[in-house]
This record gives sequence, structure tokens and C-alpha cells, in this order.
Amino acid sequence: MLIGTGRLVSQDPCEILLIGSSYFNFNNLAGIIENLANSSDKPIYIEMCGQNGMFLADHADSPTTEAKINERDWDFVVLQSVGVLVAYPDSFTHHPVYPALVTLCDKVSSNCATTKVQFCLPFAFEDGMTWYNNWTDTYEDMQVHIYDTTLQYSDEIGFQISPVGWAWYGVLDSLDYPLHYLHLSDWNHPSLRGSYLMACAIYASIFQESTLGNSFTSGLPQDEVELFQRIATDTVLDHLDRWNISPLVSVREEQDIQFHLFQNVPNPFSGETQISYIMETKLHVNISVYDSSGRFISELVNLEQDPGTYKISFDATGLSPGTYTCRMKAGNRFRSVAMICQ
Repeated sequence: MLIGTGRLVSQDPCEILLIGSSYFNFNNLAGIIENLANSSDKPIYIEMCGQNGMFLADHADSPTTEAKINERDWDFVVLQSVGVLVAYPDSFTHHPVYPALVTLCDKVSSNCATTKVQFCLPFAFEDGMTWYNNWTDTYEDMQVHIYDTTLQYSDEIGFQISPVGWAWYGVLDSLDYPLHYLHLSDWNHPSLRGSYLMACAIYASIFQESTLGNSFTSGLPQDEVELFQRIATDTVLDHLDRWNISPLVSVREEQDIQFHLFQNVPNPFSGETQISYIMETKLHVNISVYDSSGRFISELVNLEQDPGTYKISFDATGLSPGTYTCRMKAGNRFRSVAMICQ
């Protein structure tokens, strides 16, 4: 296949599904990512799933979103949430992000085990939380809360992070926080600059490649484009381990499944439930339970285990009804299931 300058490229495009709302829809983020890829002679197929006003919890329950996930063996599914729900999960409990991430990661994995899920680390409101009920958290305060929660969720659930909000923080800090620069005048949604920076961070996270020198500018001034490309690239590539992004490996390595975690039985349950799993190779295993806000509840297993089939019990006596996550880490890979306590 020949495109662009006539250079040979792979026959197979990188297939990417964006799942989100207005933060992705504004300024046609999918189109910006596609143009960045085309300018680097990278074949790409990208779709956006979601409408303005949809929360990640809505997507987790949406038959339309599930059908779109099942439509292809996507290489990447990129999820977008609202910053305030990630920064303050104990205060804003409507549309909870944690169980939605668990559900969507499970749906993606069930459709295609090699698909990588990336969660866009959200950006904070431009005025932080100073507009809400006499809160004093600034943009920086809110962004740090988002950062901390996102890293916690990634460690527990196992998804990759595209550090969009952290790249925003780097740009705004370097320019001494100009008003309505990456944000629109609503203090919330991305301007064209913000969407371009977001696209650069997602591109670098997916392809593990610098955007510096990419010729697609989205009509922005060259000096701004170079700043956005540099900070997005440095934010991602200097800290792949922080963002739970493994260096690129072959598809065969990704398909080499070493363990299986099954849905707990019964589910829903009250009191006690059984959790089964299979080890296909000797690995160190950690199995822990977390609540819907990502708080640690109980450690069930923490030891090296030989190949075999195992069954453990989780006793939820005394816990509040709700959705809990059983997360299994074996070696450097993760599996999780959502458990409903009645």
C-alpha cells in the first residue's frame, strides 16, 4: 500500500474506537488524530462512539456502545470521563467512574483479548472547584486529585493511561496559566488548542512515538503546535511505566494468555461468594477486592502459585450493598470482574 509521499506502510490500519462525550466531540478530536496519523504515513481507522452529555456510566449500560465495541477487533479503545467525577468520587457519586471502567474493560476484553484500553486522564476545570459550594480547590488542586485517582484506578483495574490532563497541566504551567487558552470560555470544554494537545497525547500513547515535527497543525500557529507536540510527547514517552503502558510487543506475545479469572458465583450475592481462576504458568498472584470508589477492601491472595485451578471465597458480611471489583494481578498483567453485593 502506498500513501502520502509514496512510502511503503503496513497493510493493516491501527483500529481505534473513542468512547466519550462532548470532550471528544468538540473540534472533531477523531479527525485530528486521523490527520496526525496520516501525516506520519500511519494507516488508521478511527471512530467516535458517544453523544454530548453521556457519562462513562451511561456507556457502560448502553447497548449501542456495547454493539460498537463488538463491531471490530479494535487495537485500542480510548475512554473519556468527566474530571470532577474522577477528582472527587466520594463527593460526586452520581455516574460513578470506577465501576463503569471495570464494566467497559470487561466488555472490551470479552470482545477481543488483545485490545488495549486507554483511559484519558481528564483535565481539570479552568477555575478548579472555586465555583462550587464555597470550595477553594484551584485548577492545580483539582488536576492533582485527578492524577492521583487515575493512577490508583489504573493500578487496580489494569488499563493504560493517556495522560491528557497532565499534558494540559504542563502547557498551562509553562505559559503561566493564560485564561481560556486550552479551555473554552465555559471553563470546561476544550478549545481547538486543547483538542489538538489532547490528540497529540493520545497519538503518542497509542503509537509510542513523538509527534514533534508532525506537519498537521489544525490551523494553529507553528510555535504553539511545536509547544503542544513537545510537551505531549515528553509527558507520555518519558514515563511509560507511570501510565501503565508496556513497550510495544508482538501480537503473539499479547495473545499468550497466562491465567484466567472467572466471574464470581453466585453473582449477585449476599454474604459469601466463590471466585475461581486458572494459572497456566507459575507466577506471583495478587487478588484483592475494591469498592466502587476504588478503595481497598480485602486482600484474598498474595503469593507465588503453580499452574492449576484455584477457588477462593470472599465474605462480604458487614459490607454495604453495591458493586465491588475483584482484581487479579499475575506477573505484570491484570484481570478483573465486577461483583454485586445485595
